[in-house]
Amino acid sequence: MNRRKLTTLLLTIAITSYLLHKVYSEASKVNISLSSVLSLYFTMAVLSGIVGYILYTALWYVYVHHASNVSFKRTLLATLSGTYLGFSLNTAVGTLVKVRLLGTDYWYTMGVGLLAIATEFLSGLILIAIVGKNTSALLLAGALLMTMILDRVAYYSLYPVFRTLKNLQTLERLYSGWHRARGNVKTVLMAVSVGILLMLSNAVTLYLTARTFGIEEDYIRFLEAVLYSNFLGGVLGTPGGIGANELGITLAIGNTPTAIITAFLYKFITQYVYALIGAVAFYRLVSRGED
Repeated sequence: MNRRKLTTLLLTIAITSYLLHKVYSEASKVNISLSSVLSLYFTMAVLSGIVGYILYTALWYVYVHHASNVSFKRTLLATLSGTYLGFSLNTAVGTLVKVRLLGTDYWYTMGVGLLAIATEFLSGLILIAIVGKNTSALLLAGALLMTMILDRVAYYSLYPVFRTLKNLQTLERLYSGWHRARGNVKTVLMAVSVGILLMLSNAVTLYLTARTFGIEEDYIRFLEAVLYSNFLGGVLGTPGGIGANELGITLAIGNTPTAIITAFLYKFITQYVYALIGAVAFYRLVSRGED
């Protein structure tokens, strides 16, 4: 096991242990009852979470379909299996399974994954800029959009770094996968439209989950929470973003016992439950020989 894998493993164990400890210790301070779980707010949060995962799959579908004509059903099986394997093993294995299911190559699929992350972040910045009238978010969104469209500029910007690291081959492969998956400007704009709907849906899910336990914040705070969650989940690199996602949410809505429980339940109904469903989907495909 190399140093990077060992560091990721130790980081995952530490964050997951801390998360479980926090959830367990803070749960006793929050009035969680059957009536709360069966309330209209939480029921609507679960339904909104389903919509969110469908939109997440649609985001992948936009970037994959224009080149491979893969079906939406196939894309859904790939995202479900990838979600499960991203938690149980690691993202690399999840990507390999997506390659098999989507009929693409490894670097193309990696490019789609990076584009999906970038699109979610871009969409969140756009919404915060509009809803919160935040100029900084607007400038960041504009810069990120230009980077996605004018990706050759980003390639030349990163070239000296990868040359210093003596790893230009990886840069070439990453750029090739990204560029092919990105398609034309129309594809990017369509993906951003789906990404905006996805961020809106996730923020609504978080809002409804928070309202279940009496948390009241402006909608912009929940948009920021989802953005922080996605960013930290991607940067820290823990499997499935576990722990890092919840940390991002509490940074925006507070670190109270109720906020911690809200963050965990939000991630459970938008991601963790789909890892369980993905396990069923994956092993059914394996048992059938993936016909």
